[in-house]
Formats: sequence, C-alpha cells, structure tokens
Amino acid sequence: MTHKDSISCDTKVEIRSESRDATATSLSPLNQSVNLELAQANACHLVTCIAVSVVSCGLFTVLSSGATYYSPIGLWFAGLCLCTLGLWVYAEQANRKPQSAPAYLVLCALFWSLAAYLPLADNSLYNLADGALLTNAIILFLPAIWPGLYLQPTSLRRLFLTCLYLSVGINWPQINLSAAALLLLLATVIEVSCILNRRTFISSALDTLVARDQIQQTINDSRKITSLIDQTPLGYIEWNQNREIIGWNPAATEIFGFAKSEVMGRTTDFLFEDKKTFLMQQAEHDLFLFGKDFSGTTENITSDGTVIICEWNETPLFDVEMNVIGAASFVEDVTDRVRMQTRIKQQAYFDPLTGLPNRHRFMEELNRVISLAQRTQNFCALLFIDLDHFKEINDSRGHHYGDLALTLFAQRLRKVIRTQETVARLGGDEFVVLLERLGTEGETARLQIAQVAEKILDAAKEPFVIKGEKFQISCSIGIVFFNDGSSDSNSILEQADQALYTIKREGKSNFYFHNRELSLEMQKQMELLERLREESRAESFLPFYQPILDTQSNLINGLQVFLRWQKPSGDIVEAHEFIQFLESGSMIVDISLSLIDQTCKQVNLWRSQGLWDEQQRIFFTLSLRELEHPSFILQLQEALLKHGINPRLFIFGLHTETLPKINSSLKLQLERLRELDCGLMVDNVGFQSLPLQKLRELQIDTIRISHRLMAESMEMDSAWNLVKGLVELCKSVGLNCIAPCIEESKTHHQLLDLNCQYLQGNLISPPSPPTSITRMLIERNSALAAEVSSN
Repeated sequence: MTHKDSISCDTKVEIRSESRDATATSLSPLNQSVNLELAQANACHLVTCIAVSVVSCGLFTVLSSGATYYSPIGLWFAGLCLCTLGLWVYAEQANRKPQSAPAYLVLCALFWSLAAYLPLADNSLYNLADGALLTNAIILFLPAIWPGLYLQPTSLRRLFLTCLYLSVGINWPQINLSAAALLLLLATVIEVSCILNRRTFISSALDTLVARDQIQQTINDSRKITSLIDQTPLGYIEWNQNREIIGWNPAATEIFGFAKSEVMGRTTDFLFEDKKTFLMQQAEHDLFLFGKDFSGTTENITSDGTVIICEWNETPLFDVEMNVIGAASFVEDVTDRVRMQTRIKQQAYFDPLTGLPNRHRFMEELNRVISLAQRTQNFCALLFIDLDHFKEINDSRGHHYGDLALTLFAQRLRKVIRTQETVARLGGDEFVVLLERLGTEGETARLQIAQVAEKILDAAKEPFVIKGEKFQISCSIGIVFFNDGSSDSNSILEQADQALYTIKREGKSNFYFHNRELSLEMQKQMELLERLREESRAESFLPFYQPILDTQSNLINGLQVFLRWQKPSGDIVEAHEFIQFLESGSMIVDISLSLIDQTCKQVNLWRSQGLWDEQQRIFFTLSLRELEHPSFILQLQEALLKHGINPRLFIFGLHTETLPKINSSLKLQLERLRELDCGLMVDNVGFQSLPLQKLRELQIDTIRISHRLMAESMEMDSAWNLVKGLVELCKSVGLNCIAPCIEESKTHHQLLDLNCQYLQGNLISPPSPPTSITRMLIERNSALAAEVSSN
C-alpha cells in the first residue's frame, strides 16, 4: 500500500466519523494538509453561501407580499440578516473564515427549519396549504444549491439536512408514506452526492498536495544541487548540443579566470589551444552519438593565456524522451599533479644528469627490441659505449668537469643517432645505443652498424671545451647484433660488455663486434674467476721469482716476482690465465699484499742464511687497482715494518700503457712510494715512444724492454735496432735498462756486446719457487767464493 492509499483510507474514516477524522488528522501531516484544504475551500464558499441564503430569504419574503416588517416573516428575515452580518464581521476581523463557514451552516439550518412554520403564524398571506407548499419547496431546493455543502464536516452536514427535511416532513399537508419516502430518498441522494463530491475533492487535494510536495522537493533538490555545484572545488560547465555554455560555477572561474558573464552563450573552443582537439572530438562522439560518459585529460588555456592541464569528466544530459540535449562537465586543474607525476617518471626512468633514459628504462626498451627482432626477423643491435680517458678529467678537474663532459657527450650522441632509436646512460661513463629494423641481411646490417659506430667514434674524438679548457676524450664500443630471441636482455648486455672489454684490451678508441665463439672462451674464463673466488684465499697465491743478472758483476742484481695460483689440488696455474680478471676486481689488492708479505718473509730467510746481499732488489709489478686503493700504501708500510724490511728493497713497476692514466691522485700515490725510498720502474717498454718528461716527473730510474720486442728482435732488424736504441738511450739519460726474454745464447752475447747491464730470461733462470732460487743463490755464492779463492 502506498502512502497516498493510506491517506485515502484515513480520509474515508474521517468521512464516516468526525472523531476518527480528527484522530487521523492528528496522526498524519498530509491529512492535516487535506483538512486545511477543506477548511480553506469552505472559507472560499462562505460568501457564496451567504449570498444563496440571503437571496433565498429575499425570494421567500417577496413571495410573502402581505407581510409587514413586524410580521413573523419580517422578523425571521431580519434576524437571519443580522446574524449573517454579525458572523461576517466576526469572520473578517478575527480572520476566522474557515471556522465561520460551519457555524453559518448551523445558523442557516436553524433559521430555515423555522421557515416552515412562518405561514402558520400569518393567516393573512395566503391559504395554509399554498404557504406550506411554497415554504417546503424552497427548503427542499436549498440543500441542492448550497455551495460547498460537501465540504462541511459530516456531522454538521447531516444536522443541516435533518433539520431542513424533518421540518418539511412535519409541516407537509396531508403527508403520507409515499411523501415520506420521497423526502428520505431526496435526503439520501443529497448525502451520497456530498460524500462522492467530498471524496473527489479529497482525492484531488491529495494529488495536488503530492504534486506540490514533489515540485517542492524537486525545487529543494535543485537548490541543493545548485548550492553543491557552486561550492564544489571542481569546475562545472554545462553546455548544449552546440557546445554553447549554459552553466558555469565559481570554481570554473577560478580555474580558467573567466567570469560567468563572459562565457555564457560561447562555445567551449576558447578553452582549448587547438580549436578542435582530439579530446573534444572523442567527447562529442561518446556523448552525443552513444550517450556515454567521457573522461580525458587535455591542455587548456586560461584567460591570461597560461596553458594548464585539466581532467574532464563529462556526462550527457537527456530530455524526457531520452534524447541527448547537452552535457555537464566537471573539470579539475591537474597541472601540478601531472607535473609531479612527470617528475617522478623522469626520476624513475631517466638519468638526471644527461636526461637520457636510465638502465631501468633501457632494459624495458631492450626487451621490446628483442621481441621485435624475434617477430620480424629484422636485425637489431646493441652498442655498448665506454669513454676512454674520462677518469683523467674527473680526477684532475673534479666531478663537476666530469659531469659536464658526460652531458656534452650525451648531446653529441643524441645528434648522431636517429630520433626513433634509443640512447641511454647505464651509469658512470657507460652509454648504450639500440638500433632497430636493420633489415634481414646480416652483412647489410653489420655495415649499417659500423657506420653508426664510426659516427659515434668521430663525435667522441672532437675536443670537449669545458669552461674554456680543451679535453681530448675517445670511446670504445662493444657491439652485439641479433635477429632472434635466442638470448635474453641480460645475456645480450653481457655479450656487449665482453665485446667492449675485448676492444679496450686491444687498444681502445675503436669498435668490436661480439663473437659467439669468443664468448665461449670468455665464459670459461669467467668460470675460472668464479672458482678463484670460491676456492682461493690470498695465501693460495704464491710468489715465483726470476733472477735479474748484473752483467758487470755476473751476480744476481735482484729478483722479479711472478704470480702463481696453487689450486686446492696442488696444481700451479700461471698468472696469464687469470690475471686480467683479478685486475678487474678488488681481489688483486689483497693478493698483491699477500705476495709482498711472503716475499718479505723469504728475504729475511735468505738474509739469515747469508744468501742475500743488501744491494739486491725485488722487482714487483703493480696494476692501477693497487695504486687506486686508498689503504694500499699504508698496508705496505705495515708489512715492511712488521718484517723489518728496508723499503729500498722494492722496485715497483708500472706498465707503459698505464702512464697516460696517471692522474693527480695516482701521482700522489707514486710520490708516497718514492718518499718511502722505494724504486720505480716502467715495464713493457717497446714500440711506443718513451715519454722522458713523464719519467722525470715520476722519478723513474729503471725501464724493462717489452717481451714482444725482444722476441721480434731476433728475427727483425727493425726490432733489433729499436732494442739497441733503447739501451743507448738509457745509458745517455742515466736509466737502468733490463732486457728480458733471454732465451738463446746468441741474444745473450749480442746484448753483452751492447753493454746492456741487466739481463733476464729463461736462459739465466725461469720463474721458480723459493726453493729453486735458494739453491741457485747457494750455487752462485759458492762459485763466487771459489773464484775469489783461486785468485
């Protein structure tokens, strides 16, 4: 049952019983409103009721033409008029028309019930039968024309009818059963008519009240929505099918800077930089064609021309026939949020220094390119780039100069690579380039890659001008190209790294294509390094010694230390099989300190046996790893102090290739070695020009000729001439010169003829363990003693 049906039932109860009507009215606010409607309608009919009553009285009086003012009819008419006037005045002054209408009904019922007796009181009017008939006719007709009788309370209405018809029945001349039945029927008809009219009125009033409530609720909801729209921080824009603005809230003014009066009736085009953006096209398509909501983000323009980023949420508006008649847009300024998201994405995916994609972003791109190559069978390539001599700028001028150099190189790299290709910085001075869609022919793809690599090398070779200073930097490139999914991203990156390592080992400033066969060899070497780490301790690495002969005294001038690895099985592994990998990590520092410690112990042992002369020296080759280690010199001092060894015992050697890499910090380390009274030697001197100025700066006192040059000197005159030149140069500038790789007597005699003072090689003695060197020292000392005795 609906609320309206409930009200109708309550109303029926009110029709049947006045007390129940009052109770229902007190219980329901809507019933109270219905009763109020009844009362107001009653009040509206009060004037009409008075008019009907007065006109009827006047008619009755006119028909009684013989009456005087003091006759019963005159007095009756005067009394009714006076009562009516009094009631009217009361109703007007007290504003009680609703309460006066029922009272007037009761008053009329009383007066008209007396009207039936008036002719009996005045026999001069006309005969009794005619007077009663006339009076009864007017009384019977009066309820039918009484305005709003159905509006009166049930009890008063029935009292009114009872008074009128009872008086008629009593005064009806020669009344019989048929006349009585007729009166009863007439009263019933009027009562039923009033009941039906009352029900119709109440139903209509209920409908009106419900409709009024709904209208009021709609108005209230509309006001609430309007208030919410005005107070919401989101911009609200309502527009019709022509995109003409018909609604604009204060938040929209705050976002775009336009007042409501400036935008009403205008299309929304002025809010967009492009007059017909893709967002607008998509919005119109979804809204007007399909009646769907639409959301999107686009750039907008404010009143002062500022470009902002807004998020639009649009919903269609429909008419009663569900036709789209417009749309409502909620707009939010997300400029700060989008910029923050952009910054976060920039930090997550791009290198902050160069602006290039970082490792994380690059790996995503590499995975995409691998899938592309597998799908299309087109060759793609990864170029792994490492800057040569970059560390010199970083160490000599500081990180600020180094950062500027990296930024300049990134800019050059971006210029020589196509826009659609990926250029990234992995970290430090390492960069990568991804080349896509190089075709399905391997040689053609290789040629294209080589051309790009050449451009990168040329770009790196151009001088870098940083704050007015020129710096020369080159780069090395390891290349992998592929057209299938046989290798994942990590494997491809490792292969490119191996190719890069190969070219840097061969001489730098060039590019090298990864060789799969070579990678198997590299894999074996990596496995060897892993075993080194897992199976070895620093004590597993042993010093072997090779004597250096002084040709002038025919005595051992010193011993050069060679690294050997003793595996857990007892096998001895030569250094050339693993030294490259040791020098690529920090293990070499601990191993070198262990070798120095073992050498100091052995020298003390030889000294205690009388086999060691204080003029003899230990030659020990260092890599850059040891010199770069911040505590290497300090630990060296501690080892020498612990064993009581004079630092002058050691001559530390550097490879010729490392001389250009000696920066200010490494030079400081070498100076500390010189302050300890250690000697310095340059090893592997050969085809490169000897930088005499650098030797003077570093206080180098010994050089050792390259093994390769010495090996070639027996077969090539040019190589032999270069050896002779080095020996003569050392004599002229006061440097000690060691000629290694003496394998044959012929070479030995030729060097003796050149007066080369220091010789080294397997002909004299191969690198040997301490026991073998001990035996050799004993034999040498014995031979020397016998020679002295014979003299």
